Amino acid sequence: MNILLVNPTYFDRGRIIGPSKINILLHNYCPPMGLLYLKSYLKQKSDFPVRLWNGEVPERPGEKELIAAVEQFQPDLVGITVNTLKWYDAWACAKLVKAIRPETHVVMGGSHLLIYPEETLAQPQIDTIVIGDGEDALLELATRLSRNQGLEGIPGLWFKKEGKIIRNPPRPPEKNLDRLPFPDRSDLSLTQHRFAADRLSPAAIMVTARGCPFSCTFCCTVDRVHRKRSAQNIVDEMLFCREMGYRWIDFWDDVFNISKPAIMELCNEIIRRQVHLPWSCRGRVSPFDEEMAAKMAEAGCERINLGVESASQEILDRTKKGITVDQCRQAFALAKKYHIATVGFFMIGFPGETREQALQTIRFMMELDPDFVSLLSLYPLPGSEIYEQAIKDPNFFGDYAREYARNPTPGFIWRTWITTISEPELNALLRRGNLGFYFRPRYLWRSFRRLSSLEDFYAKAKMALVILTA
Repeated sequence: MNILLVNPTYFDRGRIIGPSKINILLHNYCPPMGLLYLKSYLKQKSDFPVRLWNGEVPERPGEKELIAAVEQFQPDLVGITVNTLKWYDAWACAKLVKAIRPETHVVMGGSHLLIYPEETLAQPQIDTIVIGDGEDALLELATRLSRNQGLEGIPGLWFKKEGKIIRNPPRPPEKNLDRLPFPDRSDLSLTQHRFAADRLSPAAIMVTARGCPFSCTFCCTVDRVHRKRSAQNIVDEMLFCREMGYRWIDFWDDVFNISKPAIMELCNEIIRRQVHLPWSCRGRVSPFDEEMAAKMAEAGCERINLGVESASQEILDRTKKGITVDQCRQAFALAKKYHIATVGFFMIGFPGETREQALQTIRFMMELDPDFVSLLSLYPLPGSEIYEQAIKDPNFFGDYAREYARNPTPGFIWRTWITTISEPELNALLRRGNLGFYFRPRYLWRSFRRLSSLEDFYAKAKMALVILTA
């Protein structure tokens, strides 16, 4: 039972309003953490040969390289990861695999399946889908296929039988994340991914938890069951990454600082075991208080990405963000006090937002003065509450993402929900905000003084070029 895990090449990004290239720059060549966990789990629990085909690397492999991999490895089972933004690419990979080797069983997993399971499994080139955590479901699927056994009863797995979709019972979320082996990074080049905001490279992506308990209306995270790894297990992986040659850790959780006691325990463990690796995380402005900021800085935190979104309390409340404008001010002030660099995430284009409210957010961005910003326009993501609101608006485009899930096509256009500010105005505001922030003389001088190496200079110069041409 040869198993090939595929991370599709992200060629068909479609179109998102505004300077989407800035956001893409933050995610380019990010390791496919879900597949890396699956690979290590399969290797630990079975004797099946497992390989990774990663299309998200600087070499940008495409159809020719995937064909070669399938012909050389002759996989019996191909697992493809997919989110809705990469749906066409994943679908095209499945179609290609079936054209080369029709007997290969194709299974898909990822966030897209939590939103559009029926539409995905209706595609003729897809045999099964996994909904939710995939480690045990994929292992059971591979074991059953290797023994020519039926697929009934595998929790979390849907499959087709005699033209009908069979829905097995759901699989409960994995609560004991410590039992999972560390993601298999053996196929990754240490230098394949470089965050412009990081002082040092290479950076290892780590995930310390799964699920997000918050209900922001613009977010498409469907898994609301938050599960956290133990501090000891997290630090074990940090030390393992250090041995591999990584010089920075990027904690890639949806929200890192959900629980203050858990953060304090982790930081104390990092200090006790003398990890001596700088790290960064994505967090909320609350509960980011002084005690937490001081302890995180002591433990090596050099950057925190904070979601502000809007300077309008009305919009924050409407989107169920659960924070206040004053908490945003306090969080950025605390980060500066303890010399933790900041990335501020801001959005404009909320439904009903006025031009003055959008300008208020841009002015607030300048006031907070983070080290980096991500200023983007909101577009309704499938799976989010705001998408469900948008499709009820006769001035929107109907449930067009579901139609795309049924009929994947290249060049798909992701729509913005235009309610108050026109699309040209929105684009102009985005450009004004990004250029106004990054090309202030004071900001340029501050960034120049903080450069740590020639490599750091090149990474930030590349980012500046993207901003200028976005």
